Amino acid sequence: MIMMMYENDLIVKIAWQYYIEGKTQNEISESLNLSRMKVIKYLEKAKTNNVIQFKINLENLDNIELQNKIKEKYNLKDIYIVPTSHDTNADSLPIAAAQYIEDRITSDTMISIGYGEAVSKTLGHLRISTKYNVTFVSLSGGVKFYMPTAIDTRSDYYTNPNYNHYIVPSPLLVSSKEIASHLLEEKQVKKILDMIPYSNITVIGIGALNDRATLIKEGYMDTNDFEILKSKGAVGDLLSQFYDINGNILDFDFHSMLISTEIDVLKSLQNVVAVAGGLAKKDAIIGALKGGYIDVLITDELVAQNLI
Repeated sequence: MIMMMYENDLIVKIAWQYYIEGKTQNEISESLNLSRMKVIKYLEKAKTNNVIQFKINLENLDNIELQNKIKEKYNLKDIYIVPTSHDTNADSLPIAAAQYIEDRITSDTMISIGYGEAVSKTLGHLRISTKYNVTFVSLSGGVKFYMPTAIDTRSDYYTNPNYNHYIVPSPLLVSSKEIASHLLEEKQVKKILDMIPYSNITVIGIGALNDRATLIKEGYMDTNDFEILKSKGAVGDLLSQFYDINGNILDFDFHSMLISTEIDVLKSLQNVVAVAGGLAKKDAIIGALKGGYIDVLITDELVAQNLI
């Protein structure tokens, strides 16, 4: 069901850009980071599914307008909005994120992966053709605890013979900045983090300061720590580094104890896809958007309506 909604949304976007905005297939291919052949395929589907008649069937016009407003306000390459679910265990966002990634896989794609449950679930829903070689590289330590086999036993993340994994062999957080500094210079850690700039796609989650946060679940922090962070202006984290509502990175000592890519690096990477939803994450998402760390946001309707 989610895959169908995602595909229908993509078909409407492509039809809109082609027939209303007058873009060429090559321009659409570039703007949506799709191959030209996939653009052609979806334009054909737009015709057969009656999305295109004498004019675009604009049942999804409100959604498209909302997406365009958010893209313009936050300078996003793209946004995908899925229906809001009241089931906290629903996987609609990771399923949509997995579909987005699958559509953009080409031969020898490198995907860098962040820390947390949203990323893990996204990986667990990937179904990529074995004709493609795909390399996964972790952006931080501690990622091994969030591999998708613990969540989705049907995942081909480990069983696909054309998947290569480069996971930073360290914890996420160590006891001192001296240890972190030494670990970051260790050959086995450094050679993996040095791969990050060559990623074709980067998949991250956005952390909010509540008791459902991965950092609390894993025991790195507790609710008292979060209250202190909030009092100093923190609204969310990317790669376990906290920022304020305007996306400014805050100066906390434990940031220097992380085995992680610095979040400023995200601004230089291609196609940074953030998977995050729920009103509890609204401020965290806004801060990440204002900071310019994200290229593509996959979120739910309720959050999207509150972003403008």
